[in-house]
Amino acid sequence: MRRLLALSVALSLAACAGGKKPPAAPGAGGIPRATPPAPAITPVPAVLPSPTPLVGETETISGTVTYRQRIALTPEAVVQIELRDVSRQDVEAPLVARRIIEKPGQVPVAFTLDYDSGLIDPRHTYAVSARITDRGQLQFVTDTRFPVITNGAPSTADILVVPVR
Repeated sequence: MRRLLALSVALSLAACAGGKKPPAAPGAGGIPRATPPAPAITPVPAVLPSPTPLVGETETISGTVTYRQRIALTPEAVVQIELRDVSRQDVEAPLVARRIIEKPGQVPVAFTLDYDSGLIDPRHTYAVSARITDRGQLQFVTDTRFPVITNGAPSTADILVVPVR
C-alpha cells in the first residue's frame, strides 16, 4: 500500500515537471499577464499514521455460530461476527468489533472476537450477531439478540443463524 502511494506521488510529480508551460494569454493592450507562482507541493508522508490506539485492554468474547439446516458450507463460505452497542433503539447500533472467518469449515464454527474494553460502557447493552455468505451471496443471518459482556450477560455466545428467505 505504501509503495503504491509513493509510486503514484512520484508519477504525479514527474508528469507536472516534464511538460512545458503554455504561453500566457495576453492581458489588456496585448501585454502578457504575469503568471502566478506555482502552488507549493505538500509532501505526502511515507509512513501512514497508525490506527487509533486502544483505549482500554483487549478482552475476548468466544462462542460458536451454527444453524439447524442439514446443509454443508462450501469452501468459499465466509462467517462474519460483530459486537455492537444495542442500547439505543432509534439509531444504528455502533460497531465495537468485527471478526471475519474465511473458509470456516463446517458448523458449528468456533470463534473468538477481540474488543477494546475501553469502548465498553457498563450501563449499555451489547450484543453479538453473525452472518454467513457463500460466493458473495448472503445465506444465513442472526434473527435473535445474543447479549454479551454487560448487565450480567456472559462473555460467550452460541449464535444460531437462520436462512435468508
